[in-house]
Amino acid sequence: MNRKMKQAQFLLVSDSEEEPKRLAAMLNQLGYGNVYQARGADNAWYRMKTSNVACIVCAYTMEEMSGLAFLKIIRAEKKYADIPVFLIDPFFTKIKVARAGQAGVTGLLVSPVDSARMKDKVVASLDAVGKDPAVKKVRESVERGTALINQGRYEQALEVFTALVSQQENPEYYYNIGYIKTVQGKHAEAIDAFRQATQLNALFAKAYEEMGRVFRALGRPKEAEESMQQAAEIYLDKDKLGNAEEILNEILDSGSESLNVFNTLGVIYRKKGELETALKHYKKALKVHPDETYIFYNIGRLYLDMKDTVRARDYFQRAVDQEPDFEAARQVVAAIDRGAI
Repeated sequence: MNRKMKQAQFLLVSDSEEEPKRLAAMLNQLGYGNVYQARGADNAWYRMKTSNVACIVCAYTMEEMSGLAFLKIIRAEKKYADIPVFLIDPFFTKIKVARAGQAGVTGLLVSPVDSARMKDKVVASLDAVGKDPAVKKVRESVERGTALINQGRYEQALEVFTALVSQQENPEYYYNIGYIKTVQGKHAEAIDAFRQATQLNALFAKAYEEMGRVFRALGRPKEAEESMQQAAEIYLDKDKLGNAEEILNEILDSGSESLNVFNTLGVIYRKKGELETALKHYKKALKVHPDETYIFYNIGRLYLDMKDTVRARDYFQRAVDQEPDFEAARQVVAAIDRGAI
């Protein structure tokens, strides 16, 4: 083990004190002296922001914020896309495995963990960062394309990114493998597949972002917007709301007046609980397309969140008037009329 790896910082996160102490003792015996403990996700997040943490072992079950929720927050930050994160629990169901895998966990540890397991899984993860062949290949393509952009060689960059996003070995393939392995009870293999999928997903989103900027530099605004929206959709699908919001606002800053961009921003702000901001974007979408059925429906749902059933009913009714077979909107109107909502 090289000196740099021996100096790596480990962060152990839990509500309890006993398990982290035991794990810290194991890591110390393996030659790792930079081991820190954090009580709960808030303290762990502060430690991550103020020091150079290389690997995290976190309890799956914690009171204020679960290990799974904390993992999602970690993966939402680009700088922590590759940091090894392990979740530890006495028992993992198939649902727990799938959820952790989808969120980008590096591995699962069944407590109590012995020293051999810590060495084979946790310590070994430090040397494996960025070395997965499929992920490494995609990352190299993204880096090559980005370098070409920085050199002003936009056509060549576009060729690199187009070839990348059209390849067959995409994230969805690995997600499907992860689901299959989970059902089969092959949890370690499932987590490996899910990890590849989430890492590739982030790289593909980055590729679409850069493609959008290349198209814009080449004076092709329509294709630029389509690529940037594709990146935003990938982020949104994985609940990376901040990343999606940033990209969509970049599209607006370029002068776009897109119905889809305004609607998607409305969805994001509604998820974030910023209801007035969501409403503002939905209404901008209506200015672009005054008769769009699903915008009426989304505004109706937003007014329900605001506890304004009168305005909610009005917009649901507009959706029905525009599309009489819109059963979901029709059912909400009927429920409001009955006083059920």
